[in-house]
Amino acid sequence: MDEVIVRPAREDDVDALYRLGLAAIEHSAAGHYDERQRAAWAGRRTVEGHVRMIRETTTFVAVVGGEPAGFASVALRAVGGLQAGEVDQLFVDPRYGGRGVARSLLEAAAEAAAAAGLTELVTHASWRAVPAFEALGYRRVEVETVELDGVPLTRALMRRTIGAR
Repeated sequence: MDEVIVRPAREDDVDALYRLGLAAIEHSAAGHYDERQRAAWAGRRTVEGHVRMIRETTTFVAVVGGEPAGFASVALRAVGGLQAGEVDQLFVDPRYGGRGVARSLLEAAAEAAAAAGLTELVTHASWRAVPAFEALGYRRVEVETVELDGVPLTRALMRRTIGAR
């Protein structure tokens, strides 16, 4: 497999990241959430939301063979409804699952957070993403249930201590 290269997201990545997120919800999350749950989750995603994510958080794109293979965002300061140190997005193109893309993205997010002086990361991980977060030292704190357009969706609140530089 080609090398995974992580770089900062740019606004011209928006359409590709939007499509990638939808594909990950539809295909990768299928073993963890039913069709109704995936539709409610996907229905919350918008191109405008991805623009806001890139502008307001530190967002990384993993590139494999010249194309986006995944992305992750971390808030280095409180912004919108996010707290400082919150990993808000982690999506991997289903074609690149299991190849280290999530690990590379989460390591980049942790390095950026540590460089910003943060000592803890937090996320609300889908069941599909929990193993990737656990592999990098996140621990499950509790199971959460959120409602998306009246459809309940469970996920895990997770935390990880990091070293500030």
